[in-house]
Amino acid sequence: MSFRQLVAALRQQSGLLAKRDIQPAAKVFPHLPFPQLGPAGMLGDDAALLPQQTGQLLLACEGMHPGLVDEDPWFAGWSGVLVNLSDIAAMGGRPLALVNSVWSEGPDGQEQLLAGMQFACDRFGVPMVGGHSNQHSPYRALSVAVMGVAEGPVLSARAARPSDELWMLVNQNGSFYRHYPFWDAATEASPASLCSHLSLLPALASAGVVHAAKDISMGGITGTAVMFSEACGHALSIDLDLVQRPDQVPEDAWLTCFPSFGFLLAVDPSYADRLKRMVQADADLICCRIGGFAEGSCQVRLERAGESECFWEGGLGLTGFGCGS
Repeated sequence: MSFRQLVAALRQQSGLLAKRDIQPAAKVFPHLPFPQLGPAGMLGDDAALLPQQTGQLLLACEGMHPGLVDEDPWFAGWSGVLVNLSDIAAMGGRPLALVNSVWSEGPDGQEQLLAGMQFACDRFGVPMVGGHSNQHSPYRALSVAVMGVAEGPVLSARAARPSDELWMLVNQNGSFYRHYPFWDAATEASPASLCSHLSLLPALASAGVVHAAKDISMGGITGTAVMFSEACGHALSIDLDLVQRPDQVPEDAWLTCFPSFGFLLAVDPSYADRLKRMVQADADLICCRIGGFAEGSCQVRLERAGESECFWEGGLGLTGFGCGS
């Protein structure tokens, strides 16, 4: 092979040309997320540079449901950021930066995913600092990861105690998004409101008011309660008569939806009044006691008007990650 033939072949190397798949992301996300870091903090290096922190680092990742990615890519991009930020808040942390992986059949398949992510990054004030792009996939997919820091106590779900009360903290100012089981209290909210809510969990942790928490995930209130019980190894009961919800929202839909801002909290009864005082100024938030933890192995019971039914037996397992004892 001649020199010119070699150069021509190298120009057509698939590994080189595939790097053009990064261009759509480069057009969307700011190139200098942390100006104080200077050129070394610009996007495009092999890894993102983050400002030095004090505290314990937190790392979370979420893959978006393929059906949502195909049907509503903008909302999938938005949700990919939102759920990760909620996971960091649930641990009493503050988000630092996000990365993503986007797979599509071409550049058009990424446009709305990227737009949804950037909209969420702007609203929450958390930068997207890197990721991976592939425009030659037989399918479209999205995963997002976040790095955070807990500068105060970490709200591990395993810290719940048998004498704790179970509290629910949810933003009620929203509506269901299309036909999905998503309570959307975020896409129309102001950035100030979103950031204020996101900082509430670290504040509750630092004040010692809450010592264990779980982000209400796609399993809803009841499903998240099972994961909470599994993590701490204690029995957990929920009185459905105590679960407040917005007017006109069916009970089963509320118990099983994913709220934009929603957490289950383990609270020592002596801190209950202080918890109510810390959140009472925000009329958007529902903050109510809905049950409690008790001695015994992992189990979740649901109660109503004197009736009690076992919802989940601990021996069945769910995630496979138990209390470790």
